[in-house]
Amino acid sequence: MLSEKILDWLASTGFPLEMEAAFAFREAGFFVRQSAVLPDPQSDKGREIDVLANDPDLIGVIDISFVVECKSSQNPWVVFTSEDAFSLYNRVHAFAMTSGAAKRALSERCGNDWWKKWIDRSEHGGYGFRQALRKEADPAYAAAIGAVKACHGIAQDRSSSSIPLLAFAFPVIVVDSPLFECSRNSDGTLKLAEVPISEFLFSAHIPENIGCSVKVVTRAHLPIFAKWARELTSAIRDEFQDEEDSAFGSSEI
Repeated sequence: MLSEKILDWLASTGFPLEMEAAFAFREAGFFVRQSAVLPDPQSDKGREIDVLANDPDLIGVIDISFVVECKSSQNPWVVFTSEDAFSLYNRVHAFAMTSGAAKRALSERCGNDWWKKWIDRSEHGGYGFRQALRKEADPAYAAAIGAVKACHGIAQDRSSSSIPLLAFAFPVIVVDSPLFECSRNSDGTLKLAEVPISEFLFSAHIPENIGCSVKVVTRAHLPIFAKWARELTSAIRDEFQDEEDSAFGSSEI
């Protein structure tokens, strides 16, 4: 039957993975747009993103988004890690792509309990991302640059209002094949460990230098990650409530 042929074709594409990612974020309470078109800050044109999960904000001071690129493939993925990948890397920059106002607000909390829970981290982490066992062009870079550029486009200070925008945008790559972390043992051999989630630092010049940590999440781990994203979103709103009250109470749009 024609419908069976279409379902077989759909199963061979990335659409089911995109639908799964969108469902997980909706279940976690996010407003979700699929195939969302966002401004590309480099080309000044629209760029399609697989899934955009946004936390609804009726006031317009705190904007929190998760930009999700989905990569469906039978080939496994590898995040390269080291014990000092995050050494000397600015923790605010690693946290998310943020507006200037959000970056300043985060920096003011350096060292407090909220910072220690959500911003501070060990030096261990990822520094590279590749698809294994692939002879053609590696899609890992395209996924990372697409998500990070979209986040950069979202997390911009507004110029049409006196109210500061605290924007936080988190780049995420979702995969439906095994995910591994690769590191070097002390004897020089390589160690592989399969993981449900990982992250790596990514930077680009568009033409200014931008960068942050990109999360890589497996399909099976999506519900857990989306719930964590909701917890983080609630923590951000609670922590920056004073800034929101002050901005809304003392400024005019």
